[in-house]
Amino acid sequence: MNKQGQSESGFSWFYRRFLNNHITILLLNIFLLLLVIHELLQNAQLLTPIWRFISITTPSLVVAGILFYVLDPFVHFMERRLHLNQGTAIAVAMVLTVALIALVFVLLIPFLARQMAGVIASLPQFSNDLLRHFNRLNREHHWLSSETLAEINNRVTSYFSKRGFNILTGTLTSLGSMVTTVTDWVITLITAPLVLFFMLKDGTRFPHYVSQIIPTRYRGRFVTMLAQMNQKVSSYVRGQLTVAFCVMAIFTVGYTIIGLRYALLIGLLAGPLNLIPYFGSAIALVPALIIGFLTSPSMLIGVIVVYLIEWVLETQVLSPLIMGNSLEMHPITIVFVLLAGGKMFGLIGVVFGVPGFAILKVFVATAFHLYQEYSALYPDILPDEEDLDDWRQN
Repeated sequence: MNKQGQSESGFSWFYRRFLNNHITILLLNIFLLLLVIHELLQNAQLLTPIWRFISITTPSLVVAGILFYVLDPFVHFMERRLHLNQGTAIAVAMVLTVALIALVFVLLIPFLARQMAGVIASLPQFSNDLLRHFNRLNREHHWLSSETLAEINNRVTSYFSKRGFNILTGTLTSLGSMVTTVTDWVITLITAPLVLFFMLKDGTRFPHYVSQIIPTRYRGRFVTMLAQMNQKVSSYVRGQLTVAFCVMAIFTVGYTIIGLRYALLIGLLAGPLNLIPYFGSAIALVPALIIGFLTSPSMLIGVIVVYLIEWVLETQVLSPLIMGNSLEMHPITIVFVLLAGGKMFGLIGVVFGVPGFAILKVFVATAFHLYQEYSALYPDILPDEEDLDDWRQN
């Protein structure tokens, strides 16, 4: 009898410490989740139709989503101030957007095409000038010997001669890829306006539609989470686009004032590149530095001065005023997100890594807060008494 009591006591201790332990249950759930993910990855061919569907629909959703965050405040402004109904306001916003895009194409594309043709025609001269400057500096400072230069030249020539055959044999494949790309762009251009229209029309009701599949107890928290995600992404998209436009204007005006060749082309390039946080402006500086270096020392100094002025205005005025700290992310975190996103997903990961991480951060924070309330491991954070009674009964 005594042994049976000791056995029951030991089992009770094991049950209390391990089987009925909240941390053990959490770890077991994580293990089961990882096991499911592992099995899905091992049978990835079953998910091929899903990935194909996502790859087809994602470009339209991304384009429509960006335009949604740009046009949504304008639509609400026309509804409130001009007293237009929703359908009319959306139609006006979309017509003005199409007209603006068409105007940009009509006015800028021919000019940019001429500048691009000029850049392509000047590439041999740029290359010769660059080699001449490098040879002059090498003779003055003796960086590389003539034998080393000859060996580098031979290796480069051999590399491109070998690659030439591969380029020729890959032409048909490249043509096939180009046809696929053009087809995807056509699908995006056709479907994105439709997606945008319904986003503008039903965007405010979207959380309500989605929340219907969520258990009633968690619907309020789920809608709040969606609202936080929407607020962070909207602030980031609108802020980044505004800062990118300002940076493009600053670079274009600055390079034009100092007389840099292809100032408009380089300035327009700096705008989209600035969508990459921290590194975009530095990447856009490279072609300007090369042209300034080949033009004259004073032009090179002028390019550096323009970049420093832009850097001060962007970091000290534009970004704090427009962006603020809407993402609530430390700069080091953003740098690591950019590095990881670029390594895993390339340019797409660099551009969309920061807002994607912001969405993931809101989701993880919501899930962790829910776990804090119902795990009994954080007594200082308790749920409402009504929720706590339901949890105890379950």
